[in-house]
Amino acid sequence: MLDLITMGEVLIDFVPFKKGVSLKENQGFFREPGGAPANVAVGVAKLGGKAAFLGKIGQDFFGDYLLDILRANGVDLSGVVRTDQAKTALAFVSLTEEGERDFVFYRQPSADMLYRPDELKSDLFSKAKIFHFGSISMINSPFRETTIKALAQAKANNKLISFDPNLRPLLWPDLELAQTNILQGLKHADIVKVSKEELEFITGESDLDQGSAAMLKYGLQLLFVTLGADGCYYRNSKFANTISGFPVKVEDTTGAGDGFMAGVLYKIAVDYGGNINLLGENDLNQIALFGNATGALTTTGKGAINSLPLIITVKEFLG
Repeated sequence: MLDLITMGEVLIDFVPFKKGVSLKENQGFFREPGGAPANVAVGVAKLGGKAAFLGKIGQDFFGDYLLDILRANGVDLSGVVRTDQAKTALAFVSLTEEGERDFVFYRQPSADMLYRPDELKSDLFSKAKIFHFGSISMINSPFRETTIKALAQAKANNKLISFDPNLRPLLWPDLELAQTNILQGLKHADIVKVSKEELEFITGESDLDQGSAAMLKYGLQLLFVTLGADGCYYRNSKFANTISGFPVKVEDTTGAGDGFMAGVLYKIAVDYGGNINLLGENDLNQIALFGNATGALTTTGKGAINSLPLIITVKEFLG
């Protein structure tokens, strides 16, 4: 039995050796595996859960490298397909002195964008507790149609559906289209994670209480709003609370939200059997606290996947 299936992009992040320098001025980068859905799959696997990744990867050196990384971290790759019609996606990331990021993407198209509905390994959906996806797979055809088919398979198998809008304005033709597709994703989701900026983009509300109330109207059961160093806010139909973050020495914030989501989904799938209907306030507090810890620890290293923590590291950190 799988705890989690994720679907979407997996790519190479080129992260600068030196912080506080623009991409134009930077003279050196090191290679890091990334891509939000892949990060979440690895995050759950490193915590001790069983995770599978669905997607399409280029038949190139970078694709080989990414598959090796996912496989080494225990991710089920039986749903991955490869293509020689496009290369694996790349992203160049600049970092401020505080570890905040700016991106330039190379995916015109990239291999993940060519993932077709007929290539979806549908039998995996009967074997998992949670299906997790993001909005980037909804930007272009045929990946948009594959995402819609995957959502239908998850629904047909009565699985929890988790959604991270993961707004990247540079990847969308326009923000109106981004909002339309993100709203479509929300209508399928049971669990949603957004940043405070994404909450305002979706609802037009900067206030957490008002914005989260607007989000619940789309039918989701549990919302998390990440607040960076300040932790997170959660809300469902019964409870709402802000759970403080952890002070850490930040090296790179890449993948912090994915680390948070991996912690949250791991707790829900493993400790609560994928059942969110019976979660009490203390349960939700513990889930949010665990997510804050995994997110914070992810920022203490460079890159995303290599910085995602092991379960023993999280337990020691919380202990």
